[in-house]
Amino acid sequence: MTYRKRKITHIVNKPDEFISTMESITLFVENNIKVILAGTAGVVAIGLAILAFNFYSSHVNKKAAALEYQGMKHYYENSADGYKKAVELLEEVVKLYPNSKTAKVAQYNIGNAYFKMNDIDKAEGAYKKFMDNYSSDKILLSLVMQKLSYVYIAKKDYNMAIENLNKIISNTSFDGKDQAYFELGKLHETLNKKDDAVIKYEALVRDYSFSPWAAEGAARLKILKGEDKKEDKKEDKKK
Repeated sequence: MTYRKRKITHIVNKPDEFISTMESITLFVENNIKVILAGTAGVVAIGLAILAFNFYSSHVNKKAAALEYQGMKHYYENSADGYKKAVELLEEVVKLYPNSKTAKVAQYNIGNAYFKMNDIDKAEGAYKKFMDNYSSDKILLSLVMQKLSYVYIAKKDYNMAIENLNKIISNTSFDGKDQAYFELGKLHETLNKKDDAVIKYEALVRDYSFSPWAAEGAARLKILKGEDKKEDKKEDKKK
């Protein structure tokens, strides 16, 4: 009998507990309705802001990409007028859409266009502007550093070129180390530093044997070590 009473009491109490809980929830909602509505409105506002930002960013990126495309069409004309027109359009991309995905590529190609026109000072300025504003893109930055080295070589500022190329080699985030080694070897040859050139070419051949620059480096090593002359003498003896 005791078992039955306990069971019945438990069943009867459940609805009361349910009603009590619902009353508590209702009371909480009534007392905090402004806070709840404000929180909901805040979430909705944030969601709408994110959607608006994504739509705007997509719109900006499309306009920037279209303008950059027109600029690069002129760039690939490979003429002085083409490069000038390319610079005008690419500078518009950077000016109007500086935060677009395309702007950093446009800035890089502004430097390239100036370099093609042999306007070395403006090329240097364009590359340095990239470094000031878009250095977070390590892939493009390594290319800019490479191009900047060519600027210094064109200006016969070989020490700056060497410093720049060494930065490419020492930075683990940068690509193009194989080409940097080769260019360093050539620079050391220009400066009559044969031993330094040999060190760079040997590093290139040893560490980047897969690279097309390695074959060039190996050829330079043979010349510097006189191995090409030894091979010529052997050929002469065979004849």
